[in-house]
Amino acid sequence: MERIFVAYVPASSPEDVKHAIHRGIQALGIPVPTRRRILIQPACPWAHPRFAPHAFTPLALLEAVRVLFSDNVLVIGASSLPGFPSRYALKQAGYWAWARRHRVPLWPLDERPAQRSGEEALVPQGVREADGLIALPRLTGSGFLGFAGAARHHLFLLSPSSHLQAYPRLPEALIDALTVRPPDLIVLDATQVLHRGGELAGEPIPFSLLIIGTNILAVDRIAAVLYGLDPREVPWIRLAIQRGLASPSMEDLQILGDLSLEDLRHLGEKIVHADPLPERYAWPPQVRVYRSEAEPLWNIPGALMETLWVLERGGISLAKAREAAIVIGPIGELPRPRTDTAAAILLGDSARADYRGYSRIVRLPGRHVPVARLLLDLPYILQVASMRSELGWGFLWESVRYALRRRS
Repeated sequence: MERIFVAYVPASSPEDVKHAIHRGIQALGIPVPTRRRILIQPACPWAHPRFAPHAFTPLALLEAVRVLFSDNVLVIGASSLPGFPSRYALKQAGYWAWARRHRVPLWPLDERPAQRSGEEALVPQGVREADGLIALPRLTGSGFLGFAGAARHHLFLLSPSSHLQAYPRLPEALIDALTVRPPDLIVLDATQVLHRGGELAGEPIPFSLLIIGTNILAVDRIAAVLYGLDPREVPWIRLAIQRGLASPSMEDLQILGDLSLEDLRHLGEKIVHADPLPERYAWPPQVRVYRSEAEPLWNIPGALMETLWVLERGGISLAKAREAAIVIGPIGELPRPRTDTAAAILLGDSARADYRGYSRIVRLPGRHVPVARLLLDLPYILQVASMRSELGWGFLWESVRYALRRRS
């Protein structure tokens, strides 16, 4: 029987967080190692004070883990969503200054050489060689998966290319990735849970909890309950159950600590789940989305929703967008446009449509179109904003540096 510790954290100071984690590892019987090389992986899918101010692991949690495991050689390693330079996000999250102050090495994992793990997945150099791995995921919404927790976080250990290739088959990819350097300790941050949005731009709601365990599947089944979901209805957990990796019943999990499963279900009722269907988004009347039912939500539709929530968070309005039809997957004939400046925007290689009458045809290619590409290109195509200007020179400079580093 897998055991999970749920800790109530009355305050968000590093000392309170450290005490909560220490109680958890004692109750679970997890030994605190000494003189080992430990990789600490915080969540940092992106960070920006305006567009993604809460998407990353709080420094208080990172500091608590550093102090608790200070008798070891610590390394911080994190990666952002494909297309976002991790170095930029780590700086914006405050990790760079924190790591320098405490003399802890900081690895932007997307900059490290990739090594093959298993038959397909590539992982950054140093991930598999670490004596210990401590994962610090956040509990958030997700346009890709309904919620993001430990398994979603674990995917960020893959190289950017392997991560990008995972999206068309994301539930299967999450299951496959479970064997890639499993964490020795998971401390899922639910002190402030993000809802009413996705992984980058949700609205924080205070729950003041940490979910502590060693098994990704077990942690995420508890996290799903806390997020107001039936774990059996979450695509990747349902697949794990079908493969015999988890029980359809929660009775195989023992919950220790400060809250019961019923307490977590009660808290989960406060979560507001954002609608994941891009065709039902509150578009202005001149913009329409046409999605083939064959296109899974966890691929391009998920990236589009994540992009829209980021734009909302940053105050970028679509009200004055040009007339446009956004196409996801193969569909039939588009409605004839009302203006002679209308654009047909085809997202991904599979997008097909009869777009006669549209003056501008734009295709963003790929089996998956990353959030980073949509964020930079879609507002420009719709003529509502230049995100390159909105994000500023710091973001552009790190993007150029990252591209040059990848080519060298």
